[in-house]
Amino acid sequence: MTDKPLILIADDNANDRAAMADALTKAGYGVIQAIDSGSARRVAREHDVAVAIIDHFMTPHDGVEFARYMQLDKINIPMYLVTHDDDSGLLAEASKLGFVGLLKKPVSSERLVSAVDRGLKLRRKSV
Repeated sequence: MTDKPLILIADDNANDRAAMADALTKAGYGVIQAIDSGSARRVAREHDVAVAIIDHFMTPHDGVEFARYMQLDKINIPMYLVTHDDDSGLLAEASKLGFVGLLKKPVSSERLVSAVDRGLKLRRKSV
């Protein structure tokens, strides 16, 4: 196993998922991918995930369901919600579910890496 922080990317869009994985791999992170919240939940249970990047609208299980799964499973990892949504109340709703921030699609590589860096700092503080 590697000593690189493992970042979970859950997105049902293969192109978006691959672009984010590529950016994080180039930044030196380990990446594990999931296609929906159900498979992301399995990853979070089975691996030491450092930060989760979770798409808002996935089928059949969306990002909100993933956050609820993490609460049920008592898994505390920094999570970012990735969305196309412009709803001004989404940040407040997401933070109630445990997300530490929102990333607007399309997510630039720089913003993604910066968010993961912030998530890792938050994780270190909570350990």
